[in-house]
Amino acid sequence: MGSTYLALTSPVYDRYPPRDFHHAWQVRCEADREAVEPSSILKLAFLGLNTLVTAPVVVAVAALDQNRSYHVAQIWARLNLLAFGVSVRTRRLAPLDPSQPYVFMSNHRSHLDVLAAMAALEEFQLRWVAKKELTNVPVFGWALRHTGHVIIDRSNHEQAIASLRAARAQMLDGVSVIIFPEGTRAPTDDELLPFKKGGFMLALETGFPVVPMAVRGSRRLLPKGSRSVAAGEIDLVIGAPIAVDRIDRDTLMARVREFMVVHAGARPEPIPVRGLATEAM
Repeated sequence: MGSTYLALTSPVYDRYPPRDFHHAWQVRCEADREAVEPSSILKLAFLGLNTLVTAPVVVAVAALDQNRSYHVAQIWARLNLLAFGVSVRTRRLAPLDPSQPYVFMSNHRSHLDVLAAMAALEEFQLRWVAKKELTNVPVFGWALRHTGHVIIDRSNHEQAIASLRAARAQMLDGVSVIIFPEGTRAPTDDELLPFKKGGFMLALETGFPVVPMAVRGSRRLLPKGSRSVAAGEIDLVIGAPIAVDRIDRDTLMARVREFMVVHAGARPEPIPVRGLATEAM
């Protein structure tokens, strides 16, 4: 009763009308988590140390062989999941060929989504389509720039398109790319943000199939803006490849969104797609 009273009388509740109380309650609960527990401090310390040690190795190996470098990055991801106490339960709805390049697309709820995808698609060589801002993260951003991932500057239309087209050369060598088409983490579990067009343009231009994915449970373990990492399980559903020949961009976007609505538990009502070509990630 006391916590309900605090929620109703807090500034968080004041920002939302009664019909949005559920969202206000979620925000309030996340604010309560900001008192970081000692276990989370240890987990984040391990993440920092693991990244500090692994990043130079990954970059050095990438100078000789980017595929071997990615294998080192996979070890980094598995160690982080183990230290966090996070397991990944994967369900594939159709067979996938590791030698076939795909454009994987997933909803985005938490930083843990990256680790979960790397664990769930362990037999694939993946390159992330990442926004330029991530390269500003100390050590991690440096490694991201030097290991073959596709960096998108969304403020520069020409550069964004050039980066996506440069990814085609890697895909012709059997490398798959993975994209969060929302472009950032959604604030709630039942929300899908507007899709950005760049990944769909890449699939249509290269002709490689799109594989939709849906992540559930990651936001509960590490919400956006939180520094508290909880142990638990992440569910990841991997759909059947969607052939992109004889399909237009809007239809492709609608099919990917429909998959995420069904398997990620997002709201079914459509959200208008952003129309700026500069939003390439």
